[in-house]
Order: sequence, then structure tokens, then C-alpha cells
Amino acid sequence: MEFNHRVEQAISTPRFGTFRHRASSDDHAWALYRWNVDLAAAVAPLAADIEVTLRNTIHVRLADYFGRADWWASSSLMLDDITAAMLAGVVRKHQNKISKGTIGPGRVIADSTLGVWVHLLGRGGQSALGRAIDYETNLWRPTLRFGFSKGTTTASGREGRPARAEVHSRTALLQRLRNRAVHHEPILNGIQIPGSNKVVALNEVWEQSLELLHWMSPDLAELHRGQSAMFDLLQRRPQP
Repeated sequence: MEFNHRVEQAISTPRFGTFRHRASSDDHAWALYRWNVDLAAAVAPLAADIEVTLRNTIHVRLADYFGRADWWASSSLMLDDITAAMLAGVVRKHQNKISKGTIGPGRVIADSTLGVWVHLLGRGGQSALGRAIDYETNLWRPTLRFGFSKGTTTASGREGRPARAEVHSRTALLQRLRNRAVHHEPILNGIQIPGSNKVVALNEVWEQSLELLHWMSPDLAELHRGQSAMFDLLQRRPQP
């Protein structure tokens, strides 16, 4: 794939330099750049289905646990500052229509970012008053864990479920992958674990993302496993 140097001005030298640094020549760097574009496009379908399935899974569990569709308004719900601020921003945006009854909780759920659901699966943090908020004890164990199943049975006959940390690490990686893909950043060499210097290879991030979806919807996960372009793309990394 021959590189047209006039294109460099359009995409910027610093951006192209990221690929030039990994390549043996400008032609090779351009091939890697175009390959990264294809990888990013292949991310979108799986990321979309995971985000929608994840938010619906968490919404159903919390609505059932708190006994109301607008579970975020429950006096029993304790959120840390970060999660509360993200949810409050969405609720404020629609407050007038919510008060008039012209829209329901579904609009708040749909407009909440992926970050909200990732945070709800985390350990929790601090409240505005400095109180430690423990999502493992207050949310995961009593309700959220029932939205995820490994499809196995334990020795005691119970349904096998992933640990909160397993679910959270996969959602955080998927969020990082989705964000980098959407903003046209390099994903070809893997994704850095949030809060760490460790980089996870793209094929491993993909497998973990499929596993996450399988824990919520085995049928949807199998659909992606059978139809995604990612598996073929990963085998076609441009060579020098």
C-alpha cells in the first residue's frame, strides 16, 4: 500500500507519527494506519450491544432491588460522588419532562453514559460527606451479581457467577477500547488497563468483551462470535 505524502497534512504529522514509529517505512505505517481504521470500525457493533445490554441488565436489577423504576431516586441508594454526579446531570437535563410525566425512567437510562455503568460495577468511592461507599456490599452482592451468569453450576449446585472484579475489569477495558476507537486513536497494539501501565493485547480485550456479553446474553455473544469482522482482521496485520 503506497503512501501518498499529501495525506499526512490532512491527518497531521503527530498522528501519523504514532504509526510511523511502529513501522519499517512510510508505506508500512500507512498500511498500519488503514488497518487501525478497520479495527476501530469492527469495534462499534460489539461495543454497542455490550453497552445496551449492560445498562439494561443493571437497570433491571436495581429497579427490582429498590422497588422502583427510577431507582436513582431511592432514599436507600448510596452513591459515591462520581456516580452521583454523572446520574444527576442526566436527571437534571430531563427534570421538567420527568416532573410532567412526558418521559419515563427509560430516557434517563438511555442517556446515561457507559461510565455510569462501569462505576456502578466498581468498588465504590467517597460520598460528598466523605463517607466510604461500598458497591460490593451494597449493590453487587444483594442484586447486581444476579444479572451475570457463567452458564455453569458450582459444586454446591448453585449457578456459577463471575466476581464483581471480573465484570468490572472487562467493562472498564471495553470502555477504554470503545473510547479510543471512537476518537480514532491507535488500538492495534492493545489497550492499557485503566489505572495501570499494563497493556492488554487487542485479541485478549476482544475475547474478554465477548465473555462479558456472554455472561449477560449468551445468544447475543454467539452472534458476534460468528459474524464479527474482528477475528479475520486480527489475522491480517500489515507486515513490513
